Amino acid sequence: MKSVSFAAVVFCVLAQQIRSSEILVIFPTTAQSHYRVVRPLIHGLLDRGHRVLAITNFPDTAVRANLSHIDISGLKPHSKFTTGRLGLAKMMSHITGNANAYATVLGHPPVVELLRSGRKFDLVIAEFFTSTPIFAPIAAVVDAPIVGFCPMIQFPWINDLMGMDTVASYMPTLISDSGDRMSFVQRVGNAVKSAIINVGFNRLNSRAIRDVVERHYDGLRTESAVEAMANLTMIMTNNYRSVFLPYPSLPGIVEVGGIHVVDEKPVSQDLNDFINDADHGVILFSLGSVVSESSMGTDKLYNILDAFSRLKQRVIMKFDDEKHKKEIPTNVKVVKWFPQRDLLAHPKVLLFITHAGIMSVIETIHCGKPIVAIPMFGDQIVNTHLLVEKQVAVTIKYAHLKSDQLFDAINEALTEKYLYRNLI
Repeated sequence: MKSVSFAAVVFCVLAQQIRSSEILVIFPTTAQSHYRVVRPLIHGLLDRGHRVLAITNFPDTAVRANLSHIDISGLKPHSKFTTGRLGLAKMMSHITGNANAYATVLGHPPVVELLRSGRKFDLVIAEFFTSTPIFAPIAAVVDAPIVGFCPMIQFPWINDLMGMDTVASYMPTLISDSGDRMSFVQRVGNAVKSAIINVGFNRLNSRAIRDVVERHYDGLRTESAVEAMANLTMIMTNNYRSVFLPYPSLPGIVEVGGIHVVDEKPVSQDLNDFINDADHGVILFSLGSVVSESSMGTDKLYNILDAFSRLKQRVIMKFDDEKHKKEIPTNVKVVKWFPQRDLLAHPKVLLFITHAGIMSVIETIHCGKPIVAIPMFGDQIVNTHLLVEKQVAVTIKYAHLKSDQLFDAINEALTEKYLYRNLI
C-alpha cells in the first residue's frame, strides 16, 4: 500500500513538472528579420510540448499541432523604409507615428475576440520595439507575466525599465556612430542623441499611447510609454558581449545573441549551380528585409551595378526592382529573396555586402566571412562602427556611394588578411 501511495505522489509531482504552458507571442512588425530571430525560441517551446499562439505578419508554414496564429499580414502595421536619408527627426516621427499604426492590430477582429474571450495564458512574449507600449498591456488582460524580446543589441529604454542607469560616456545609443571609447565631443553628441530619443519616445509618444490603451483595453490607463511597459519581468536582447559591447547588465536583461543561427540547409538548384560555376567565388548583396531596394535612386543603382560588372567574382543580389533588370551585368544574379544563412555557409561565398542589421552581422561572423557594411539607419550605424573597430569589416556611407568606392571596398575586404584573422 505504501508503495502505491509513493508512486501516486511521484506521478502527481512529475505531472505538475511536465504540464504544458499556454504562451502568447506578439511580434507585430513587418520586418521579417525581427520575427526570424524569435522563431527558433518558439519552436523550442513547441518541441517541449508548450502551446503557442503567435500574433504575427509571418505565420509559420510548418504545421504544428500546438502552434496557432493570428495573421495580421493584411494590416501592414508599419511599412518598409525607403533608402532616402532617415535623419533623427524623421526617425522620431516614425516612432511616434507607430502608436496609431499598431492600434489597427488591436482593432483586428481575431485580436478583439481574443481580448474579450477571457482566455488566460501562462506567459506573454512580446517584441521589444516601438510597438511594446501598445501590446504590453495585453499581459494584464490574459493574466500572465510578460517577457520582452529585443531583436537588437540594445534599445534606449531597456535600462530605464530594468532599473539601471544609462551612462552616455561609454554606452553608445541606438544611432551612435561611435563605440564605447569616445572623445569628449562624441560623448556630448551621444548624450544629446540619447536624450532626444528618450524624450521623443516617452514624452511625444505618450499621449497617443494613452489614447490607444484606453480605447482598446477596458479599464486600463497609462501615463507614459515607459509606464505602459512597466509590467515586463525580463528582456532578452540580441547581444553577445564577446562579439559586440560588454554592457553593464542586470538579472532581468538576458543576452541571447545568435539564437536564430540554425544549421544550414542545402540551397535551391539554380543558386547552387550559379555558385558552383563561379571560378572566382561569389559575393552576396542585401540591404535587409526592411528597406525597399526599388526606392534606390537610378544613380546609386548604376554605381552599384557598374562596380559589380568590373568584378571577376559572381554576385547574388537581393533586389525588388523589376524596372532595371535589363541593366543587370552578366555576372550578377538578381533575386527578391535568398536564404542568407545557408548561402553564407557555402565555401565559395567570399564576402557579404550588407546594411549591417544585427541578424545579418551575427550570421556573417558565425560563418567567418568579411563584411562591406553600408548602414542605412537605426542600429545599423552603431553595428557598423563596432565591426570596423573590431577590424572585421570595411564601410561605405550610402550617401557617398560611388562605383569606384564600392569596387575598392570589395577588393580591400577580399584581400586584406587582417579581416579574416580577426574573424577566427
